[in-house]
Amino acid sequence: MCFQPDWLRRDLNVIGFGLIGWLAPSSIPAIGGKSLTGLFFESIGTELAHFPTPPPLTSQFWLWLVTWHLGLFICLTFGQIGFKGRTEDYFQK
Repeated sequence: MCFQPDWLRRDLNVIGFGLIGWLAPSSIPAIGGKSLTGLFFESIGTELAHFPTPPPLTSQFWLWLVTWHLGLFICLTFGQIGFKGRTEDYFQK
């Protein structure tokens, strides 16, 4: 078997739908009346207010950054598996 030159099998549909698929649920106000996306962007603004100084390790920014991106990457990974699995007939009986 030969190595496929397009081993990543990149598809812009997965990126677009995956981003929309993550932005929609992460924008629902569920954490104290605020959304995860809103908290993340709010913390970016807070940290940019004292720009040359990096955020301390105790800042909420790191929690929102890791949580938001982890959710995005999980959504993109499952989107890639589902989309490519369907187009390449992995899920056929």
